[in-house]
Amino acid sequence: MNEAEAQFATRLSEDLEHVLGVGIAIDDIELSTADGQAHVRATLLVEGRVETIEVSAADVLGLYRPLMESAAELRLRGAFWRMVGPT
Repeated sequence: MNEAEAQFATRLSEDLEHVLGVGIAIDDIELSTADGQAHVRATLLVEGRVETIEVSAADVLGLYRPLMESAAELRLRGAFWRMVGPT
């Protein structure tokens, strides 16, 4: 990973923390580029279980929006589950 990718990964982690909010912790973020594709895997700890978000894009910058959308979806699912619970 070059310096620009390292800085992007740091920024990605910070922004991901804001989207996930309280109750969801980031365990690990892996950023890689191979075969002309950029990949990110975020391992998260959500209320006692492990969740993984994986995103691929044509370049590193293309990873940002899909990762944030997936994280927001995960947060919304968790909030819904807490409100409705098992039926």
